[in-house]
Order: sequence, then C-alpha cells, then structure tokens
Amino acid sequence: RVSRHRARARRRCRRSSKLIGPNFCLAMALTVELLRARIPFIASAVFLVFALSEHLRLTSVTSVTEKLKTERCQAPLLTSVVDYDLDSASQETLRMLDNYFTTLRVHSKIEFVALASSEERCERVKQRWGEACRVFHLGEYRWTKQLIGREILAMLRESRRPVVLVDTDMSVGLDPEPLLAKLWCDFGVDFAGGDEAKWNINTGFLFFAPTPVAESIATCVVDWIDLVRSDVDGAFKKYVLDTVPEDARIEGKSDVRRADATAMSFEQDVVKDCARNAVTNEKEMRFSVHIARKRVAGTADFAEDVHLDVPPPGGGIGWYDGSKCNPVVRAAGEIRCATTHDKQGMLAVVRLPIYHSQMAMRADENAAFRHCIGKEPACLYEGN
Repeated sequence: RVSRHRARARRRCRRSSKLIGPNFCLAMALTVELLRARIPFIASAVFLVFALSEHLRLTSVTSVTEKLKTERCQAPLLTSVVDYDLDSASQETLRMLDNYFTTLRVHSKIEFVALASSEERCERVKQRWGEACRVFHLGEYRWTKQLIGREILAMLRESRRPVVLVDTDMSVGLDPEPLLAKLWCDFGVDFAGGDEAKWNINTGFLFFAPTPVAESIATCVVDWIDLVRSDVDGAFKKYVLDTVPEDARIEGKSDVRRADATAMSFEQDVVKDCARNAVTNEKEMRFSVHIARKRVAGTADFAEDVHLDVPPPGGGIGWYDGSKCNPVVRAAGEIRCATTHDKQGMLAVVRLPIYHSQMAMRADENAAFRHCIGKEPACLYEGN
C-alpha cells in the first residue's frame, strides 16, 4: 500500500518540484497521501525522517559556510620595519618609535611583528616594546624597504592571512584591526595602499590579502627590483637611455650618466607601477624609471603622460575611482577602487578612517594610521 501511495506522490511532484524543491515536495505529498489513506503512523514517521534529514543537511551547509568564512577572515598581521641600532639612534627616533608603539597599544591588541636585520636588533625591539620581531637579510639591497615584496610574500605564504605594512612615523588613533579585517572579509579587497590621488600610492600603508592577486603584485615588486639590481648598466640603457630620443634631450641640461639601482627601483614607484599594471594590463614600469628619464631629457616636462589615466581593456576609467567600489565599501569610509584587468581582483587606495596621508588633519577627523607630516613633533610624540 505504501509503495502505491509513493508512486502517486511522485506523479504529483513532477508538476510542482521546481517551485518548492523535489525532496520537500515528495515528503509532503507522500505524507498527505498516507493521511488520506488513513495510515497516520507511517505518515508521521515519513514527516519526522524528512524533517530530521533537512535539519542535518542545513546544519551541514551552515557549518561549511561558517568554516569557509572563518578560513577567509583570518585576523590581519601588522608589520613595520624597525631596523635601528637603539644604542646609537637619536632621541627623536626613539621618541617616534615610542609614540608609534604606545598609541598602537592604547587602541589595539592586533598581532604585530617588527622587521629588523639582525637577531640583536630584534632582541632590543622585544626588550623595549615587548613586540614580536622577524629577522630579514638585507644582502646587497640598499634600502630596507626594497625588501618589502620578498618579506610580505614569505609572510603571506606562511600565515595565509592579510599582511599590513605601515611606516613608524605614525600615530595610531583608532583600533586598526576591525577596519583592516573588513577590507578582506567584507569587501574582498586583495591589495590596498595609502591614497595620494590618481595612481599615486603612499607605501606608508600597504595591505596584502592572502590571494593570488596580492601575491602577484608583491612578486612584481620583487622581480623588478631584482632585475635592476642584477644589471644596473643594462637596465639603465634599456629602460632609460633607449627611451629618451636624442632630439628630446636638452643640450647642456641632459645628464646621461648612469642612474644607480635605487634611482630605478624606489619602492613607492615600483608598488605604484605593479598595482597599476594589474589594472591596465600594461607591462612597462613607467613610474619606476620616470625620474631617471627626465634627468636624461634635461627637463621635468619630459613624458608627463605617465601621470595620465590609462583605460583598462574594454575602455572606461582606469585609475582608482569611488564609483568602482560597491555601496557597502563606500559607506565604510574614503576609499577608491579598481578592478584588475582580468576581473579577478579588487585593488583600492584608502584614506579615513584607515589612513590619513601626510597633510593637515582637521580636529574632527581621526584615523587608525595618521602619517605625520614631515615627522611633525606634535604628531610623532603625542603618545609619550
């Protein structure tokens, strides 16, 4: 008898399963058929079994979703270069660092790790400020910040969580942790930098999510700096001399002497190029060599088109723009967004409440990271 009622229930569900789902339809139709046939005990059993199975299915789906969200939303790791001989550092430098760590810990419990070039310097960081420290090896690099790509890549791959690099000439005015977590967890931002208009990024604030897009930008930074450092003469000829025609040079002002590696690999320009190229699909590192090219040309007006917008594939606005951020992102603060050329990633430049660049700040404004103007004492030493 039950088999006959099950067959009738299946026929009913062919007409309505698209609206309410095949399993739900079959269970309810079979329950109704059994009740009509006055078999209430089996009808109740069918309904209870269905209800239990649906509960377990939904619980399983919810737990998988929560697990994925938890894995995606790992707390950010904050890092800064704190590479000083504290015995010979000036009092101004020590006060600046004291202010940075004091204001940070007044507002936040975010996990932090300093970057220093020796075990001895790391140990002093731990002793003075009680913060974790990671040793990097400067090698043939000239500037500590030229290592940011390599160190960030290593930290991303080790921790699989967002890594945020900030300068130490900062005052911390808000807890950065929830703001930084939102960038990745809620907004899906792969990479972000401090906003300085148009394509310009201030590397005093850099955010890298644990994604292929962010890793590709960090890799781009590493590859370019290594390329220039490995063959400075070749890089200068290929990317500077050969791009400035003889007739574009001003006699008596043109300087064709070789630029050093740092002149073609200033990390702020390299980051700006790598991020822009991810949006526009360009290959040329324009900002990185722009100053060297102007020196060869003998005029500051040479190749100023480097600052212009470059439409992405398919047209439209190339550079970061507020209209490219979804309404939820825009409501969270001053942020401009850009989509990578392959539509796989989201880049952003941020201001308040996350970052405030080196300019005057109003009394009613506050920022997680306030970048002090020219190491302004009133900003640098407010925490001590």
